[in-house]
Amino acid sequence: MNPAPRSRRLSLLLVPVALACALLAPAAASANTKLRVGFLDNAYFLSNPDLFWSEARDLNVGFMRWDLQWKHVAPTKPRNPRDPGDPAYQWDETDRFVQRAVAEGLAGNMMFTLWATPRWASKTPNAKGYTATMPKLADWKAFAYAAAKRYSGSYTPTGATAPLPRVTAWEAWNEPNGYFALRPQFQNGEAVSPRNYTTLLNAMGKEINKALPFTPTIVAGALYKTGGRNSVNPIAFMRGMQAAGAKFDVLSVHPYNKVAAKGVRDGASQSRTNPAYIAIGNLDAFVSLSNEIFGRKRPVWVTEFGWNTPAPGQTATTVSFAQQARFAQQSIAKMKQIPQVERLAWFLLRDDHPKPAGKWYTTGLIELDQQDKPSYDAWQRAARGLQGIG
Repeated sequence: MNPAPRSRRLSLLLVPVALACALLAPAAASANTKLRVGFLDNAYFLSNPDLFWSEARDLNVGFMRWDLQWKHVAPTKPRNPRDPGDPAYQWDETDRFVQRAVAEGLAGNMMFTLWATPRWASKTPNAKGYTATMPKLADWKAFAYAAAKRYSGSYTPTGATAPLPRVTAWEAWNEPNGYFALRPQFQNGEAVSPRNYTTLLNAMGKEINKALPFTPTIVAGALYKTGGRNSVNPIAFMRGMQAAGAKFDVLSVHPYNKVAAKGVRDGASQSRTNPAYIAIGNLDAFVSLSNEIFGRKRPVWVTEFGWNTPAPGQTATTVSFAQQARFAQQSIAKMKQIPQVERLAWFLLRDDHPKPAGKWYTTGLIELDQQDKPSYDAWQRAARGLQGIG
């Protein structure tokens, strides 16, 4: 039974959104026939899977990213870490997601992101922010193998009558060029995170290939938009990956805006050969630079991005509801113009719950009270005609 329909936010603001997007070149917008769009929103799925998938169908979802955080799946060290059936592993939430996603028609179009070091696996377990620290390599390898084995399409959990569905795409870590996500970034003035990350990437790929009876898609990068004092610029990070011998099939990036109100124009004024940051406005330059750095064209997946909107108590940088709607629609149109961009995951589908610090994610197309933002309808229009499950 489908859930009852939600009330819709009717807004005249959608008229200028449609007009603005109609100005985009129609011939270029149809160039990319491989683009699939979707979301990253573990929390919403877990809180209300029926409503989540009802809206996913409504939004022509054709791809979904699942955040498989190691610290949540293995909060305590498994006795047999390469065995996906070890009782220390907590896979239930992920099992439910995979089974439902396949039932909804997303077989072959899910991606798991493996990251977030458990305290017991950290090389520096007493460090503040241990989930971002470099893990012990043997433990990381065992986790990657166990995850891939469980979602190989041939693994039947104890008590089940059928194997779990298979997952074909695996992303190594999340924003590894950021100090907040992978440490250390520098040692003695040298950027070491590209080399450390490549070690994790190549080890993950090797273990996943061992576990699977088919050839998986290994996704590398998940690059944060910029560098800085404590983080590595995404272009420099890619050069470091290349020098360290990174092996992967797809490159991924998170082109969040640096200046939110600029929308899809943000980044357009950056150098095309040495940009300080990557946003939607210079995503085409990022793609060209990646081809040059790695020596060949690979598919590029945008595995996370979005714009926050205002909410009571929200102190994070926001854009108006009308701006978010316009930027969402223009972003999809922009990515349709770049043939190498094959996947797009917006973060989130529904706004996150408020946090005491005053900064939380209000990037959803739906408010927490289930009211659609104007971006919901804008997304529908932009995604019309793309490959999806609807």
